[in-house]
Amino acid sequence: MCALWRQESPRDPTFAALNRCFEDDWFLLPYELAVQRAHAKTLAVAGLLSAPEFAALEAALGEIERRFVGTGCPATDAEDLHTWMEEQLTARAGDAGRRIHTARSRNDQVATLTRLYVIDAGTGWARRLAAISAALCRRATGWADLALPLHTHQQFAAPGSAGLWALRYAVSFDRVRRLLVERLAEWRHDCPLGSGAVCGSSVPIDRRMQAEALGFERPAPNALEATTTRDDALELLAAGAQLGLHLQSFATDIIVYSQTPLAIVRYPARFGTGSSMMPNKMNPDAMELLRGESCGLQAAHGELLTLLKGLPSGYNRDLQCAKPLLHGAVERGSRLLDLVLAFVTELDFDAERAAAALRLGHVNATLRMEALVASGVPLRQAHHQVAAEVAASPDPATPLIEDPLSRYRTVGSAAPAEVRRVAAELLAALGVE
Repeated sequence: MCALWRQESPRDPTFAALNRCFEDDWFLLPYELAVQRAHAKTLAVAGLLSAPEFAALEAALGEIERRFVGTGCPATDAEDLHTWMEEQLTARAGDAGRRIHTARSRNDQVATLTRLYVIDAGTGWARRLAAISAALCRRATGWADLALPLHTHQQFAAPGSAGLWALRYAVSFDRVRRLLVERLAEWRHDCPLGSGAVCGSSVPIDRRMQAEALGFERPAPNALEATTTRDDALELLAAGAQLGLHLQSFATDIIVYSQTPLAIVRYPARFGTGSSMMPNKMNPDAMELLRGESCGLQAAHGELLTLLKGLPSGYNRDLQCAKPLLHGAVERGSRLLDLVLAFVTELDFDAERAAAALRLGHVNATLRMEALVASGVPLRQAHHQVAAEVAASPDPATPLIEDPLSRYRTVGSAAPAEVRRVAAELLAALGVE
């Protein structure tokens, strides 16, 4: 088929392969259809499409949607999704298909498609994060009395609980969710469609109508900015990079707690594999893969940041590279979040192994020090006294303090009642009972 631009000579095959992005665009088809409908309506109201032409386009868009949405890429030599769509519309609606590109450019089209996709992707991530946070809150409530040693510097530090540990991730994942909700509101403000190639159009279409039809609050206020930037995608991937950090920490905690000397975690067998050589092994592969795959979320943000660095104002073809990068990161993040939710529902702790671990590393030292402080001993003196006792101890075992979790008094602490209070508060904020 012909390109949407005047082509005076054949493209070199090395460039043609690089220039073509139809397959990379295919995931945007639902958004392309939405943009075509909004634009066709705007052109019809402006008198640039007759009533029969508008009806023909509506019918053609419906047929394309029914035939192609949810399917694999069709065979075509179209260089991109927009070119393919115009060919399909022209084949079905005649001259109406040839008029559909009036008062717009592929530049404002792709900016709009990308923003619509980012909005849906952010909504999907936020929904998954809410489900994970809620699941962790419920586990935290049930594990609030299950004492185990918590770490600093990868050393046993103080007695905490499995509930406090679960709540740590409920709070972290909810923070990313709230960040996404905040950005979603911003992404829904400005509609790029109608910005044209770079300066708008001399054809007086109603951009407010376009924005409303696509669910935006208003047209983007600056055509140059709307076609140049990809801040929406960058912000989504920044949230993904932050999410990746928490996913990696979650995975590492599980791996540490499930290792042979501790075995505090009862690692769900459905998320592990055996060794091809060693019959005694059950490996925490799901968590190792989670930790490794999360690197891709951080890498995607870094790559897009580098891609956008120093671009001059106006559309630049470099931005074509942003689409597969964005799509891959969103799909990866969604898969990982689905894995974590399934994993959390099957995870459990071994109370006996946790109790045994509490006898190691003098984990009660801080509570003993604070008991001295409560009796009137100055903090620094109490610290030195307990440190001397620890140094003089012949082994790493330490006398148990009965019900150490009940000693905690501060907000956000490991006290069982406080863990349950915070979990209930977060569940209420999520709209979950």
